[in-house]
Amino acid sequence: MINRTPGFLFCLLLFTLGQASAQSGEYCIQGRFAEAPYFTTNEIVALKDVTYGAAMRWPSSVVDTLKMDIYMPDPSIDPLAERPFILLLHGGAFFGGQREDMQSLCQEYARRGYVAATMSYRLGWECDPNSGFLICFYCGPLADKLKVAAYRSVQDTRAALRYVAYHANDYGIDPDNFFVGGTSAGSVAAIHAAFLDQTQADIFCPECVSAVGQLDSGVNMVQAPYTIQGVVNNCGAVLNLDIFEAGLPMPMVSFHDDGDCVVPSGYGYALGCLNCQDFFLANGSKEMKAKSAETGNCFEMNLRLNSLNHCSYPNATIISRSSCFLKSILCGTCESASSNDVNNIASCMDLGTTLVSDLKGQGPNVRIYPNPSSGQTWMDVYGITTEGKIEVQINNALGVALSRISVLPGNGHSIALPYLPQGVYTVMVYQGSSVGQPHKLMIQD
Repeated sequence: MINRTPGFLFCLLLFTLGQASAQSGEYCIQGRFAEAPYFTTNEIVALKDVTYGAAMRWPSSVVDTLKMDIYMPDPSIDPLAERPFILLLHGGAFFGGQREDMQSLCQEYARRGYVAATMSYRLGWECDPNSGFLICFYCGPLADKLKVAAYRSVQDTRAALRYVAYHANDYGIDPDNFFVGGTSAGSVAAIHAAFLDQTQADIFCPECVSAVGQLDSGVNMVQAPYTIQGVVNNCGAVLNLDIFEAGLPMPMVSFHDDGDCVVPSGYGYALGCLNCQDFFLANGSKEMKAKSAETGNCFEMNLRLNSLNHCSYPNATIISRSSCFLKSILCGTCESASSNDVNNIASCMDLGTTLVSDLKGQGPNVRIYPNPSSGQTWMDVYGITTEGKIEVQINNALGVALSRISVLPGNGHSIALPYLPQGVYTVMVYQGSSVGQPHKLMIQD
């Protein structure tokens, strides 16, 4: 899975580099990115209403300001300076839903050590959201507009990913280790954001470029490389299996109800309940699993048998199994698997080449608060020994030292950090000739 901006050959290089990074073991940490939380709820920082772009809604001329909410471990206590990132998209048939629908999942991924975000994307295709089971009757003639709405969601998702990659240093994110996922329509958008290229999109929707522009343009002007390493698919599908090009891995964990008629688990019409055949054909989780078996790619199938529901897997199962699946990618141990147990909880706490205690034991314990801050910021330093002078250094985003403060040995100290203009800073703690794990400090207006 790759970002196809600005060109296919360039992205093949990005893909190769990203695969090496994902399997190097850098994030293969025991106790982290696993089925159980690593951080408490109080140790999670939320950045709300972050604007990543703006674009004409279509088919109206209204311009939507597009935002995301970002959840991350408190950078003042997280021993990692960079973390893998996951972007989640809500469902709603491309005319409903809101980014807050994915808030709880984002918080849970952040508690496990990821940086997680949920995004808004442009909604609406002139279909009444209250159509219910009469959607085929009322909205079937608008099927071509549904195609544009699906394409448009991919356009917005790509823009959000570029924005996050561009601001990776600000949020402590590793752009070589991105993941995407979603529910229902959001999952459709996430999968296609990972795989779809412009040529394939033009075949599916010839009128889309004239309606809303190229896939990788029109929402923001940001350009930054990133690499998608895996997909979390909750009851989503793809338009054409050919988007999975030969030789390119597509690690994916899927959750689906076997008899789903909104987004089929096999091959069938989207929104095809009551035998509606007005909308586009889609390939659900079972078809993607079969394609993975052909190509030897890693795919985990969670299929709820004898269920006619849509997206019925509980969040506890989704977060448990997907966290362990993504961790197996980070550790280079991904293996295909299948389960029909809706309550099948994964176990991967012991998976890892690095111990959590090793990470948390690097130098004195540090807490920076509030962080992000818009005023006075304080720093608590604990665990200081008499062996070596303790100094705290604040660097700007260019790595230039702005301030260096000496700390006397003792049980603990609270230090008032100097007032700083808006920006992202790195706080380093030196003890003698050694340096502890860097900590991010964010100053807002």
